[in-house]
Amino acid sequence: MSEEKQTTTKRHKEKKDAFKGWGIAWRYISANRKELKVLVWLGVFSALANGSVPYVAGKFFDAIVEPSMIILGDLDVALWVALLFVWGVFQVIALTIDWVWDVRNEKFGSAIFVDYKSEAFSRLLLLPTEFHKGRKMGEVMEGINRAGNGLYSIVSRVVVDLAPKFLSIAVGLGFTFYMNIHLAVVLLVGVVLYVFVLVRTVPRAVPLQRKTHKAWQKAYGVIHEATGNIAMVKQFAAEFFEKAKIQKKLGYANSLGLTLERIWTNIRFSSRAIVFGVQLIIFILSVFAIQAGTMTLGELLAFNAYSAMVFGPFVILGQNWQTLQNGLVALEGAEIILTLPSEEYEPKGSIVPKMTHGAIEFKNVSFGYKKGNQVLHGVNFTAEPGQMVALVGESGAGKSTLIDLISAYYFPTKGEVFVDGVSTSNWNLSALRGMIAIVPQEVSLFHDTIEKNLAYGPKSHTKAALVRAAHEAHADVFIDKFPKKYEQVVGERGVKLSVGQKQRIAIARAILRNPKILILDEPTSALDSETEKFVTEALDRVMVGRTTFVIAHRLSTVRRADKILVLEGGKIIEYGTHDELMAIENGNYRHRYELHVGLV
Repeated sequence: MSEEKQTTTKRHKEKKDAFKGWGIAWRYISANRKELKVLVWLGVFSALANGSVPYVAGKFFDAIVEPSMIILGDLDVALWVALLFVWGVFQVIALTIDWVWDVRNEKFGSAIFVDYKSEAFSRLLLLPTEFHKGRKMGEVMEGINRAGNGLYSIVSRVVVDLAPKFLSIAVGLGFTFYMNIHLAVVLLVGVVLYVFVLVRTVPRAVPLQRKTHKAWQKAYGVIHEATGNIAMVKQFAAEFFEKAKIQKKLGYANSLGLTLERIWTNIRFSSRAIVFGVQLIIFILSVFAIQAGTMTLGELLAFNAYSAMVFGPFVILGQNWQTLQNGLVALEGAEIILTLPSEEYEPKGSIVPKMTHGAIEFKNVSFGYKKGNQVLHGVNFTAEPGQMVALVGESGAGKSTLIDLISAYYFPTKGEVFVDGVSTSNWNLSALRGMIAIVPQEVSLFHDTIEKNLAYGPKSHTKAALVRAAHEAHADVFIDKFPKKYEQVVGERGVKLSVGQKQRIAIARAILRNPKILILDEPTSALDSETEKFVTEALDRVMVGRTTFVIAHRLSTVRRADKILVLEGGKIIEYGTHDELMAIENGNYRHRYELHVGLV
């Protein structure tokens, strides 16, 4: 491809990309079509009313310079009086319409802003687990915040402020051509030149705009990550280390922003120079027209007002273009995320069995997060209802991935996982996950009361049920000691609770959920011996009659399992009961157990 053709192709792409965000913005704006139609009609009436005012004002001044009378019924009235009355009527109409416009538009813009933020953040909840594990959520949240604010700017600064004014351009140009065709042509040429400069220069700034947007997004991602892990930052005395990272990221984003600002400054300067040149030409030609008697002083005043009316929206657009383009780029970036496919909660032909028991079967299951990076290889096993299955193996052996496949956070790349005889790919996801409870190693809690954290989820629970579950989980021992008891706020991520207390809250939640399948992800690994005793007793109670999967590094906690699966490199290399596995000479499990209890 020739260099000239490459340049042409690049420019075409830049122009196309420059208007991509407008299409996204229009989709959200046009969703409120009913209100939009009302605003359009109000804008038309506003344009007609405001567009008539300068012409009447010009005639009013001419009537003062050269007085004349008109007959209204039986009265002789000075022309300037009649024109003043007409001018006043048009002003009142214009003011009233503009007031209604402002009120309705504020409501219109706020509704779009709230709708976008609600839809965008809710959309994140529907994206699969793989998305959340693979992204820095600080960057994602910052991107959506910028997009929402950008959309509001587009609505408030274009639809609200500029749309009626752009409608007035047509009215203003009509009056100018009626009054003086030569000056009107000069004005029209100036407008065309102004638009040409914007169209030629703005698209070239868009790539840098995108780069700057991404830089700010990454900077806020680093900030969010550092503040979100403040305990670790302080533990490693890394405050100044993180500060340096933040300064570097913000500094880079700011340097790009300054380069971009210089481009926008040049655009604004060029635009103002064009307006100045056109006005200067019009004033010079007007002098000759007035001296020749082809134009009155009132018409000059009216023409000058129409010049401002015609150029005004373009000047405002030029001044706000950077803000608008920031919003468009932010919308474009967020749209990439918001258009990702969500989880298919009800796949076509989805099934919810009438009776559920918690039977699990893995049939020749292989899985990889990325192509060519397999985590599980040909896994086969069954777990009968009520059985306890323990998963043993080194970190990275595939234990957590196997568990994630049961909850259908991921689906096998080969083979199938069956829950109560139904493939997870055919389950209604809400129903499937509704019959599973997880007690994780790191418990997630909201910055809310203990009661709200216990009762979290779509199901409603009575206070008596909450208290009963807390008692069974041995959580009431510490809850009753708090000043506000169940109304005690646990802090961000449960920071005001100990690890053992959070574990017992999680167990109580599992009891309330009354699951068919219980998953315990190393729930006692970080506990002291006394707390472990309480948690273990609580777990023993909640496991009764439920299919239970236990991920454990402490092999002493899995001796009672009905079935132990030993994983290595994503494969099950041994399986059986504790006694059966201990009977295997040089077996992997036996070696691990003997190391654990100090026999070797």
